Amino acid sequence: MPGARAKGPFPALALPDLEGATRSLAEAWARGDALILIGHRDCKTTRQTLPYLDRIHRRRAPGREARLVLQDDVETARGLVKDLGLEVPVRLEGDPYPLAAALELVAVPTLFLVGADGKIARTSEGFWRADLEAFAERLGVTRPLFVPEDMAPEFRPG
Repeated sequence: MPGARAKGPFPALALPDLEGATRSLAEAWARGDALILIGHRDCKTTRQTLPYLDRIHRRRAPGREARLVLQDDVETARGLVKDLGLEVPVRLEGDPYPLAAALELVAVPTLFLVGADGKIARTSEGFWRADLEAFAERLGVTRPLFVPEDMAPEFRPG
């Protein structure tokens, strides 16, 4: 089964944040590389991946960004952010899911590394520990991203 689009420009769609302001996703890569995760609350693999996305967000180098695009309503998304203590900026994508359609998503979570040129540099579906470490390195996060206490698997499908 083919996966999400792995190259070409990342759609610079404008999506609402948790406060209702509409913001372009292009803001994320305006100054450098960006990591964008698309997922939803009810996906266990998304929930497992989000603390590491947030860790990358908190430890990223200046000019690098991370974004979370949730396919949930605002109240559900706020609850998830609160439950997991997330600080990563959130955008909401509602039905008919224009971003997912443009990217040909087949699973969540799907992560996209987007270069400063707005083009997709790398894609990862599900939870891949090695991919998260590579994304973290690209965003200037010093190792280690994972610690033994995390007990994170090498892989978990989305």
